[in-house]
Amino acid sequence: MKVKQIFSFLYHHWRWTLTIVTLLLVALAMRTLSVAIDSGEAPIALTIDSDNSIDLTPAQVTSIRRIGKWEFLSMQMEEIIDTTHSRFLLADEELVRIYRGTIRLGIDTDALTDNWLTVHGDTAIVLLPPIRQLNKRFIDEAHTQTFYETGSWSNKARERMYREAERRMLARLRRSKARQQAEENGREQVTALMRAFGFRTVEVEFRR
Repeated sequence: MKVKQIFSFLYHHWRWTLTIVTLLLVALAMRTLSVAIDSGEAPIALTIDSDNSIDLTPAQVTSIRRIGKWEFLSMQMEEIIDTTHSRFLLADEELVRIYRGTIRLGIDTDALTDNWLTVHGDTAIVLLPPIRQLNKRFIDEAHTQTFYETGSWSNKARERMYREAERRMLARLRRSKARQQAEENGREQVTALMRAFGFRTVEVEFRR
């Protein structure tokens, strides 16, 4: 009966019970430490080592490589191409077409080398493939318009006009600073990605 009363008291006064048990455990720990010191034994010590190095997991590395074609810049262009066909004793035939296209610049992560990422503590040094054109056929034929047309024109003649529009757009691309801008955009995007992984300092370079 006394045992039941004791348990009942402990249950209804659990805060006091918890306090007493805590004090007993602290006293026991201090007693154990005191005995260890008196006996010349080194007390157990807990040490926490700080390691600022950040390691990407294999899954994270794979996710980056699986990006594939990573676009950093798109450049919309428009070209007007005209051609004429002279006919003896007849009016000349003429065809004027408007071509529109979007050239996409970026990298292909399949071209990443084995040493594309170097880690020093919380610093990531990233070496990317050169900026390249990601889409070979960049003229949107669905949005190509015929502005003016007289006479009859073969598919071969229209293909020549298409190739001329393509050549002019690529020439404009080479004269522009689009590749430099794509590199700047790439540095910003890759830096943001690496900082999301925990790196504080990120250096991004492109292979030449």
